[in-house]
Amino acid sequence: MTRISGVAIITGAAGGIGSACVAELAKAGWPLILCDISLPRLEATAASLLAAGHPVELLAGDLSEPAYLARLDAMIASRPVGAVVHTAGLTPTMADAARIMAVNYGVSVRLVDLVRPKMAEGGCVVLTASSSAYLVSSPEIDAAIAALTSDDASTLMPFAVTPEMAYPISKRAVIRLVGREAESFGARNARIVSISPGLIDTAAARTEAAASPQMEMMKQKTPLRRFGAPAEIATVAAFLCSPAASFVSGRDIPVDGGMLVALGR
Repeated sequence: MTRISGVAIITGAAGGIGSACVAELAKAGWPLILCDISLPRLEATAASLLAAGHPVELLAGDLSEPAYLARLDAMIASRPVGAVVHTAGLTPTMADAARIMAVNYGVSVRLVDLVRPKMAEGGCVVLTASSSAYLVSSPEIDAAIAALTSDDASTLMPFAVTPEMAYPISKRAVIRLVGREAESFGARNARIVSISPGLIDTAAARTEAAASPQMEMMKQKTPLRRFGAPAEIATVAAFLCSPAASFVSGRDIPVDGGMLVALGR
């Protein structure tokens, strides 16, 4: 698959979906900046690429810290950004509701703000939403999300009273962010989209499944009757970052084995 010029940034690069995205974008020939909170895991993810001489840079740290984004800005320097695949985020068992909202939505906003002026022509930002975002719709929630204009999502906290509610609401806000930013990216002849994974077989998802019996029920309602593989998200992300998807922007792409259709969403 051909690629656009510039560097590709992958966040959460040592995670299940993130590491699959690393493999796919490396296969497409992208020079990579890999971001994750854990340096040892980043080094393990990048080891085979570095050994093969693939251009890879590693940046470990907490994306929610302003100093980290400043370091990322310095690492990009004057290079155009051809692709961003933002998989870093928190699930309900990882943090409280406020932290989930701040990381899943707030960091997404700040990352978009950072890369927007650096985007290459034809470049694409792919944010990670969630199929669960389609299960929390209400006029009140949607009005509060539509009113967001910055990384501050405190107005959503009356609805996000538990981690289990904060997670899908934060992801619904990410989908809205993509729609809101399509015009500004289009002005640079660049694109922004999101992917909403369904049930994907990662370590994080297995932890969530152990805490939530509902996930097994959701799997049984999924027409394909299985969890997806991380590579099944990564191949879609790589496609969206390629010239083959040059007219796709401002939209969310569910990759869920048909689960939302089965649920009537």
